Formats: sequence, C-alpha cells, structure tokens
Amino acid sequence: MRLMLISDIHANLPALEEVFYHLKENFGSVDYILCAGDLVGIGPYPNEVCNIMRKIKNLICVKGEFDQAVTDGNLKGIDPLLAETIKWTSKVITEENMDFLFDLDGYKTIKLGRFNVLLLHGSPDDYLNGEIVKMEPLENLHRYFEKTNADIIVCGQGHVPFLKEYNGRYVINAGSVGQPKDDISKASYVFMDTDNMEISFQRVTYNVTEVLNKMAEENFPETLINNFHII
Repeated sequence: MRLMLISDIHANLPALEEVFYHLKENFGSVDYILCAGDLVGIGPYPNEVCNIMRKIKNLICVKGEFDQAVTDGNLKGIDPLLAETIKWTSKVITEENMDFLFDLDGYKTIKLGRFNVLLLHGSPDDYLNGEIVKMEPLENLHRYFEKTNADIIVCGQGHVPFLKEYNGRYVINAGSVGQPKDDISKASYVFMDTDNMEISFQRVTYNVTEVLNKMAEENFPETLINNFHII
C-alpha cells in the first residue's frame, strides 16, 4: 500500500501545493494521504488549505491543537504570539471550512494492509497536545505500543521529521509541511510503501517569500514574520 504522510501544514498554501506536486512527479499516485493535524494557524492561507484538503477523496486526517483552538476559541497553553494567528483565522475562515475542522477526529486507528496504524497529532498519552520526540526514551515507546496495539504510529506536533523503530514497530513523524523547525526551510513529507516497508523522507523547496509577504499583507505580528522558522 502506497501512502503519503504529512503534518503541520499551518495554513501554508505554497508549501502544500509544492509537496503534492513533488509527490506526483516523483512517486505518482498513492492509496491514501495521512495527515497528522494542524492544518491551520500560524500561516495566512487557512481557507485555501482547507479547500484543498477537504476535497481529497483518499484523505485520512486528524485534528491538531491549532485546528481545535480555531473551532472552540480555547487558547490555553498556546504561545500568545501564535494565538494572534488563531484569532485571525477564526475571523476569516468560512463556515464550510470551520465545519470541516470541527468534524476532524482527534485520532484514528486504521488497518492498512497488514499493519495497525494509529494516526494522531500528539502522543497516545495526549492525542492533541502531547508529543513524541526524536529522542523519546525506549520505555515510553514500549508503553505506547502496548497501550495502543499499533504497528505504526504516525504523529506530528514537533515539526521535525524522524523515524523510530522498536521491536519491528515504527513511529513516524513526517515533519512539517508549513513550518519546519530543523534548520531546513523546506517543506517535509514522507512517501511510504507498506509492501516493502519503504519509508522515504522528502524535502521540497517552496516560495517562502510569498508566504511572508502574505503574512505582512494580512498584518500578522512582525516578530512572527521575522522568525517564521524559529517560533
């Protein structure tokens, strides 16, 4: 089974368009696109991103904490600077796209081929706000797999791509499409083929200046614009 794994788009339309183009040009079609949440917030294209995502027929998607905050207005625990982008998103997002975000599940368990897959934004301890990190202790991985009975956990949150293997089971973070935080200002995604266990991390150049100019046009905080790949 051929899969595309993405996460943390954060309303970055140019980055999303480029990763989809890169997938098509380099791998062709896939059976499913798995998205680990945070479609909106931070970036300036929430409607454009949601318009694309909700029309994908083979999409399996969960919500992240920014998606949740846009729908319920609860900004607790979110950096005040980033919270300003959530407030702006809540004002401009269409009713159709608000409904789309609201209807996203917090996590999904899926049978893909011979694998039990758990798709979430955070961690099995806190599917929305938790995080599995690149240097996650082995005892935590053991507990996660025992708790969920998953063969593969696909997560987001950290904006840093990584693969961890534990006793033949896998944790995959595809990194961030819209706001990578690993000192590489390129959109990130994963192509995966479960038939031969190919897991291929991809980085894609996109027009960062276009995004920053749009943020300035929409009067986003200057500090956020100047530190887009740091905050």
